[in-house]
Amino acid sequence: MAFCVECGREAPIFEGVCADDFLRKHKLVEAPEYINVARCVHCGNLEVGGRWFPATIEDVMLDLIATNARKDGRVSKVRYTYDLRPQDDRNLAVTVKALCTVGPWELVDSFHTRVRIQNAACPTCSKQKGHFFVGTVQVRADGRPLTDAESLRAKDLVDRSGAGRDFVSSVEDVRGGFDVRVSSNPFAKRLSRDLARALGGTVGSSATLHTQSEGKDQYRATYVVRLPGYREGDELHWRRARYRVVGLGDVVQLEDASTGERMRVRARELRNARVVGK
Repeated sequence: MAFCVECGREAPIFEGVCADDFLRKHKLVEAPEYINVARCVHCGNLEVGGRWFPATIEDVMLDLIATNARKDGRVSKVRYTYDLRPQDDRNLAVTVKALCTVGPWELVDSFHTRVRIQNAACPTCSKQKGHFFVGTVQVRADGRPLTDAESLRAKDLVDRSGAGRDFVSSVEDVRGGFDVRVSSNPFAKRLSRDLARALGGTVGSSATLHTQSEGKDQYRATYVVRLPGYREGDELHWRRARYRVVGLGDVVQLEDASTGERMRVRARELRNARVVGK
């Protein structure tokens, strides 16, 4: 043990003083009067540290405190706890307690601040509301229009496909099918493959130069999902026999019209099949 140079008490000493005198001389942690948090008015995501997250204030509160609090240089480690008290829809009063490691001590300090929630639009929603798109997915059928059932199933898959930065900008009905404009080329590629797998189609693609950014060419890709000319219930002539289509998808289920025997074949194997009955 040593003696505090301020009060003369025998106690654990750091920089010549005891813990009580150290706390009288130093503020361990401080925070600004208020902390601003941007919340997207469209999706509700919050901006923390320049990034947007699907989160509540409670989810990010510790990060907000750690980012905005100023600690004394002598504090080697700090752990925060807090209490939130909503004041209205966009303001919350916050009381924070901080357990600080300083030299040989574990000292407690506290402060009050206020969280102000500000309306904003995250980059993803800004692009989506502005009908921004990069990739396009075209859904068509070979030699016929899409059936109502095919269109509904495909659009349902499109509606469930977006997440995070991947979003659907627009869905437009056109003659024979519909076009989907999406936020990125990789998303368009993935969506086209999912549609082809679900509906038993094939995928083709092309790309056109859209612009240049930082000296690099930026392309817009178009993926064409083409469903076969046959539908469930149609009869096909294939490999010198007649088959009834009993199931569609990436793998097509056929039933031999003569024997009733069923088989499963890849959709691409039926490219030369011909519809001979419905």
